[in-house]
Amino acid sequence: MKQLAIISILSLFCTACVNELDNYDAPNGGVYGKIVDAGTGDVVPLSVEGSAGVLVRLTEENTNATKTVDFYAKSDGSFENTRVFNGDYTLSLEGSFVTHPEVRVQIKGQTNIDVQVTPYARIGATASINNRVVTIQYKVTQSNPSFTTTHVYEYWNFAPGVDDGGANQAGKVESDHLEGSFTFHLDEEDVFKDNLYKIRSNENKVYFRVGAVTEGQINYSPTLTVTLP
Repeated sequence: MKQLAIISILSLFCTACVNELDNYDAPNGGVYGKIVDAGTGDVVPLSVEGSAGVLVRLTEENTNATKTVDFYAKSDGSFENTRVFNGDYTLSLEGSFVTHPEVRVQIKGQTNIDVQVTPYARIGATASINNRVVTIQYKVTQSNPSFTTTHVYEYWNFAPGVDDGGANQAGKVESDHLEGSFTFHLDEEDVFKDNLYKIRSNENKVYFRVGAVTEGQINYSPTLTVTLP
């Protein structure tokens, strides 16, 4: 009987401990918005969300907090974190921008804020298709005339995430011209043939993107979606 009583007491004690640990308030706010080109007002296309993406960092102000809240922006230039405690923060970005701005934001519930940046280069691109031959017209414009663009790349992928990372491209070609075109004869590429079943299961969609390395930093065009016949 004594053993049963001791076990019951210990069980109640452990339950109380667990309840105490679970009694912390959940995050009651969040932050979302867009990364906007200060020169054009357009949303800035970014690398694919992940280890090489644009890092969004929230540093809480006027507290003893020692850890930042870090998360990645999306390739379409948007960002979102729906689980942040209400309070005053400094929001900063780490990416391919001429400057890395810091802005103050008061998070109270789900809070919207857009952040202005200047990319090293702006890339416009359009796609046209003839059977399974895809042509990409592009133009790279440096945000500062003194900047040097050393490489211009065109990528394609059978998944919508496209950038310079090896896992985010099925094909890649290079040009040394700031304006011109790339042509992809997809039927002649083994990687296209090997992944044709994936493309067919995704409504025959293939994705293209231009990247430009300017002052050692890479910026991107928006991702172009092409539907094959």
